[in-house]
Amino acid sequence: MKKFFVAVLIIAVLGLGWSHLRNMSITLHGAKGEQVKVRRGNLTIPINATGEVRYKSRIEIKSEASGTVAQRFFEAGDMVAKGELLIRLTRDDEQRTVDRAEAELTRAQANLERARITRRERREVGVDRAQADLDGIIAQLTDAKHDYEFFEKLYTGEKANSREMVRTKANHDRLLASKAAAEAVLRQAKIAIEMSEQDVILAGAAHTTVEKNLSDARERLAETEIVSPIGGMVTQMLVQEGEVIQAGKGSFTGGTVLAVVWDVSEVYVRAEVDEADFGVVRDLAPPAARPGGNVSTADDDPPQAPVNTEASTVRVLVEAYRDEDFTGVIERIYPEPRRAASVVTYFVDILLTSENRDKLAMGMQADVEFTADSVYDALLVRHDAIFKEDEQLGVYVPEKIEGLPDPKPKFVKCRFGLDNGLLAQVIEGDIKEGDMVYAKLPHSMGEDKK
Repeated sequence: MKKFFVAVLIIAVLGLGWSHLRNMSITLHGAKGEQVKVRRGNLTIPINATGEVRYKSRIEIKSEASGTVAQRFFEAGDMVAKGELLIRLTRDDEQRTVDRAEAELTRAQANLERARITRRERREVGVDRAQADLDGIIAQLTDAKHDYEFFEKLYTGEKANSREMVRTKANHDRLLASKAAAEAVLRQAKIAIEMSEQDVILAGAAHTTVEKNLSDARERLAETEIVSPIGGMVTQMLVQEGEVIQAGKGSFTGGTVLAVVWDVSEVYVRAEVDEADFGVVRDLAPPAARPGGNVSTADDDPPQAPVNTEASTVRVLVEAYRDEDFTGVIERIYPEPRRAASVVTYFVDILLTSENRDKLAMGMQADVEFTADSVYDALLVRHDAIFKEDEQLGVYVPEKIEGLPDPKPKFVKCRFGLDNGLLAQVIEGDIKEGDMVYAKLPHSMGEDKK
């Protein structure tokens, strides 16, 4: 037991000794401070935004035909060429519609032809016959009038009431009435021509309607084979074989969506930029990407400044590929804001141009960095190496003093430029690349210089 207590005592002493030596090392390290090297490099100040990966355009595929899905040829994720067959429907329903439309067209053609024949008959026969009848009655009336006037002069007194005189007068009056009736028939024949003209117009319109119906029915029959209107990626197949679908035309719901195809020839990120950063992002964008930028300027307008292509390059990061950068350019800035509570943002489309863009999938969340300011091959110091002395900013450099074992910090006044919180640009100051500066002063200097 005595040996056990001795062992425990030895371990405790060793532990206390190690702790004392460790604290002494930390104290000595803190007493000397921490030095870092001045270097040259590039410095950028980004504007950050979030966005979502999108493809160029989205097409919902519907059918103009109704029917049952007989066969589908692609699945979600497959690539399809423009005009390639996606889905085939059964043709029975649409074929019956075509057959009915063809029969209706035959009847409409017959009705139109009959109307044209009636118009021709009324033009070439009806009026001429009515005119001939009228002319015959006029001739008879002329003869009857002559007889009547002759007997009227011949017979006077009691003879004026003779049978011959009465018959002559009655014949004259009858022919007068026949003439009036023949004139009415002639007018009626002329009106009948006008009516037949309208009948031809109506029959022609009906024929055109039925003809159009037949054309639509044949198109819908052809639509039983549904092809892709664009080349791209099938992202959704929304119907199964054997499922009954509804046509897009004449449907209250607009028809059944069969598939969704995206044009993946171009990959975008649609980012939301805070209104505070809108002006800077607008200045970074090419003129055509800005709101109203497609309007050409007058000849006397001042020329626009060229776009800094390196500054306008946008950096994109996604969670799926944390170790990779994707780059793009500003394609379009949308002028209408999005308001959520008191936050106002603007949508900005970024066209990805880096070769690795094909790795991205639609809907991925992306972090976007717009390069607002940048310097290249600049003299840089760490941000925590900047101190303040007598209201002046600068850095402390180690100065060797004869007789002292350790260097003494010497303050060097500097003027700084861009600062991203990690590194700062040195514009003026008596320091150069490779010099050492203090990021942490020795304890004897205190912590009041920051």
